[in-house]
Amino acid sequence: MLLAAGIGISAALTTRTAPTTPPAAQPAASPAAAAPSHSSNSNSTTPSTTTPPTNNHGTEAVATARAFLARELGMTDLAAQPFRFTDARTGEVGFRHKFGEGGRLLPQTGPPAVVVRLYRLPSGWWVLGVRGRSIQADGPVRLQRISSPLTVAGKAEVYEGTVSVKVTQDRPGRDLVLGQGFVTGGGTEPGSFRGQIAFRQPTAAAGWVILYEESAATGGGIVQATMVRVRFEVPTPAPRVLSVTTSPTLRDIGGWLELPKGPGTVRFTVRASHTDRVRFVLTPTGTGMGPYGKLLGEDHDGRGGFTLTWNYGADDASSAHLTVQATGPGGTVDHVMNIAHAA
Repeated sequence: MLLAAGIGISAALTTRTAPTTPPAAQPAASPAAAAPSHSSNSNSTTPSTTTPPTNNHGTEAVATARAFLARELGMTDLAAQPFRFTDARTGEVGFRHKFGEGGRLLPQTGPPAVVVRLYRLPSGWWVLGVRGRSIQADGPVRLQRISSPLTVAGKAEVYEGTVSVKVTQDRPGRDLVLGQGFVTGGGTEPGSFRGQIAFRQPTAAAGWVILYEESAATGGGIVQATMVRVRFEVPTPAPRVLSVTTSPTLRDIGGWLELPKGPGTVRFTVRASHTDRVRFVLTPTGTGMGPYGKLLGEDHDGRGGFTLTWNYGADDASSAHLTVQATGPGGTVDHVMNIAHAA
């Protein structure tokens, strides 16, 4: 629940504290209810009733959307259209650019450059997504789990057909850019685009995929953008052997663990993380001796450590490698120890 609460909607820039619990009735378009991505700790709880919308709610929503566009896209000097509710808890507001190239005042008619969709909680408004005037994203979809490289697809009509793409992750303040690139859509009419964007391993659970058109004017800036809220695939950690101990303690002679002379018994205890099973394989030293490896045993119960009790004979392991194979959901790793038997 707490993880889901951190990834579904982005932070509102209001003076009120963000809730840590998800809304009780998230819109059907949102598969996972969630709290804002940049939330602070709070003891707020989710209300069970819906209060009627007011003009004050619309003012707060516009302020939240405006601050979000300024912070994440650097889009300022925008004129807001009237906020409108799309249902009891969600709404949207469009923005047009006030000025064009050379500071020319633009007419405030026609479609907005961007439309920001928001969701209302008792603690404020939260951005669900942004839709650009002529950039349509077909993939990824909202709250999709993504990994690198990411395939982006859709349709656009932008300057010279160039759709710039960024993948960002949540953090306080402006989000961190993990990777960026571009794909090609239509220049003079809507055209389909499809391409892959590589990005580095995230350290947060969620972020945004931003598809945008840059201004052709000197100094650049973003003309329009479509932003899709996404979650990141959590990589499965590889097994890791933390330590191997013996009972009785074997003497270390130049990197070789020495078995006492004659037959005996030794117990190996392995501490490993992200591991479901440990196998112990003894292989004679020498070139090409892999096929002669012998499985001494395996343990599937890591409580208290994975263990092997080995009853060795007087002539066993005069010189051998003991391989500890740790296996888990993230694969298999080998930890090799050198074993010598005192003559």
